[in-house]
Parts: sequence; structure tokens; C-alpha cells
Amino acid sequence: MQPLTDKKRIEWIDAMRGFTMILVVFSHMELFGIDYNSKFTGINSLFVSFFMPLFFFISGFVSFKHSDIWDFKHYRTKLLEKTRIQLLPTLFFGLLYATLLFSKNEGVTPFEGIMKFFDHSFKLGYWFTIALLGMFAIYYSVSFILNKCKLTTRQIILVIISLILYYLCFRSNTNFSHNQVARILCLYKIFFYFQFFIFGNLVSCYREKVFKMLDNKYIITTILLFFAVLFVIYSHQPDITQNYIRYSSTKIIAEGVAYLGVITVIAVFRHYKYYFSKNTKIGQGLQYIGRRTLDIYLLHFFLIPSIPSIGKFFSANNNLVLETTVVIGLSLMVILFCLIISNIIRISPLLGHYLFGAKLENKNTKRAASSD
Repeated sequence: MQPLTDKKRIEWIDAMRGFTMILVVFSHMELFGIDYNSKFTGINSLFVSFFMPLFFFISGFVSFKHSDIWDFKHYRTKLLEKTRIQLLPTLFFGLLYATLLFSKNEGVTPFEGIMKFFDHSFKLGYWFTIALLGMFAIYYSVSFILNKCKLTTRQIILVIISLILYYLCFRSNTNFSHNQVARILCLYKIFFYFQFFIFGNLVSCYREKVFKMLDNKYIITTILLFFAVLFVIYSHQPDITQNYIRYSSTKIIAEGVAYLGVITVIAVFRHYKYYFSKNTKIGQGLQYIGRRTLDIYLLHFFLIPSIPSIGKFFSANNNLVLETTVVIGLSLMVILFCLIISNIIRISPLLGHYLFGAKLENKNTKRAASSD
């Protein structure tokens, strides 16, 4: 295996990120679009068991750089950059959604919609980027402090911190839900999902050893079998139709499904990486979606159609293949329109920079491009 440099994008990782974004839109389409009894049903119960952990895993994976030198200048630059990319677009689109659509659908005033956005831990759906910013802040701060103290045990410390945060959210779920500051900052989401961010960071740090393990036919067979068995058990647990992280009775099983689901998706995309490369149409499509996940995430809530009649049909006629085909088709249509709107907005370099985190071209870059 050739060593992977920090600057080299891994095509199958980009494709896997695109795949995960499709799962996010798929899940939201079932929950909010066709309103299929407002619960996780059919194949969506499989997707929802691992797609958010997978998203945070990918974020942790790509955040690790061997070349990072955690002095104060680097720490400040990285933190300010992530704040601009994660927070500003979320506030813009989240507040726009709260005032235009949420307030109208819920029959409340725009001001009440804005208050709901800030006060609710779910942020009307826009919690992910805020939680991810919190994880970056923890990761960068720990890296800077450990570098300042000249400690070389960063990965061990990060794992310990992730376990402590998970323990806190496991023990204090009620306190999180009743604490306004915790709701505003999405602390429960940060504390719970940080483990998957660090998991991705560890895999990236030791990627050659991990990938070598996944190449072992006995190890990957064991993982696939355990994932299948645990998911069957998990799917028959009570309260699966709600947010599974709340219920202690299914926590251990749910955690196992999440981790094994993440590893399974990694193994599939890496094993079939040629099909997810730029040499194939599906690879090109998934990678393009993967590079525009922020755009799609911010825009797709505005575009999900309300068609509960389809949900009623699926409820009366249980057909997994038809349901999956229809919802995936609708999800891809929403993603297509998100990309069209994104490309129109990105015509303005400033809007692309501040709304979607795109890099501004400097004069030297433009001169190089024009000379080519």
C-alpha cells in the first residue's frame, strides 16, 4: 500500500461521504416529506443506525494531518476557519428556514421560529454543523494544549476525553434536555457523537494497520456477521422508532450496530474503490456530492416536498423494494436541485465563500489559471 499524503484526496472517502449525504436526505425525506408515521421504518431503520456516526467518523478521519504543527498560530487559524465554515452558513440558512418555512408550517410568528431555532437542541434540523464545530473546537484545543505541554500521547488523551463525554451524556440526559445552554450549544449531540469523530481520527492516524486488518478475510467476515446479528436484535428492541441514544435498554446494542455499520461501509467502499473512483460514473457522482455535502445539508430542508399520501400508501402496502426505490428517487431529485441552487449561488465568489465555505481565489491563483 502506498502511503497517503495529507494533501491527496482519497476518492473512495469522498464517494463514501456522498453516499452518507444521500442517506441523510433519504431519512429526512421519510420523516418529514412523506411523513411515514413519523418514525424510522423499512430500510431507513438500517440507515439511521449508522449514518450519523459515519458522518462524524469521516469528519474525524479527514481532520487528522500528520503535518499539523499545533502552535498558537495554527490553532487560531484552524479554529477561525472552521467557525466561519460551520457556524456562519448554519445561522444564515437556519434562521432563514425558521422565519420562512418553520413559522409558516407551525403557525407561529417568525420571532417564535427564531427562538425555537436557538432553544431547541435539534435546531430545526440544523444541529449537525454546530455539533461538528464543537468537536473541532475540542479536538483543536486538546491538540494545542498537549503540544504546548510537549506531550506525545494525543490519541490516548482524545480517546479518554471522548469516553468521559460519553459517560456524561449517558448519566445526565435529563440535565442536558432541561439546561438551556446545553440545548443552545447542542452539548448532548457533541458529547455523544464525539466518540465517532475520534474513532475516525484514530483510523486515519493508523490507517495502514487498520486497512491491513480489513483485508483479512476472517476479520471482515466476523465483522459482517456480527453487524447482521446485532442489527436484527436491535431492530426488535422497544423504542427503536425514537432517537435510540436516549434509551439505556438499547444503548449497548445500538453502539455495537453503529460501530460495526461504520466499519462495514468503510470496508465496502475500500474493497470496491475502483467503482467509486473518477473512472466510473457512479464514482464521479458520489464524489461530487461528497464535496458538496455542506451545500446540500444547508439547502435540502427547503426543498423536501410534503407528500404524506405516499407515506399512507406505504403504511397500507408494505413493500420494501418499492418504498426504497421511490424514496431514493425523491432524495436524488432533492439533491439535484440543491446542487443546481448551490452552483448558482457559487457564481458569486463571496457568497460561495461565506455561505458554503468555498475558498476565495487569490490573485496569484487567478494569474496561474489564466496563463494555463
